[in-house]
Amino acid sequence: MTITRLPIRTRIAALGAGALIAAVALTACGSADDSDVAASDTAVADVADDVEIPDTPAGQTTEWVLEVLDADGDTAAEDWEDRLHPSFTVEVSADELAELVNTQIRPAGPFTVTDYEGADRQAVTTLDPAVGEPLDMTVVVDPDDEILGLMFTPAAPDD
Repeated sequence: MTITRLPIRTRIAALGAGALIAAVALTACGSADDSDVAASDTAVADVADDVEIPDTPAGQTTEWVLEVLDADGDTAAEDWEDRLHPSFTVEVSADELAELVNTQIRPAGPFTVTDYEGADRQAVTTLDPAVGEPLDMTVVVDPDDEILGLMFTPAAPDD
């Protein structure tokens, strides 16, 4: 699989659109029966038996983001500041990203990793949330392992 680097504005637009789509999916699929799934659940992301997240910069960053998504408490800007490339924070601040993750992504958890495809510095991980439809999380890191791109979009259909 070849993953190409998108221009920063495209990555940021996709980040916002993906989060909006995730929020719509949460609203559309949520019901009173979903009250037993709380953001404070202590479960961490499960990884399907046939999925391996490699020990690469993209894999390590993916695992870190998964820990943030499934943590007991909300994430804060301080969690992200040292991990985001300056070109990312020009478009989306660490505060904005933390708020987006806390209000639009984390409430769907806990997550199960059902697929991982990637190279050394780019990866797409498919997440099956407890609430809503599956998401593809795209992570792109630079040579210093800073996050250049982080997108949550509806999962690509199975081929």
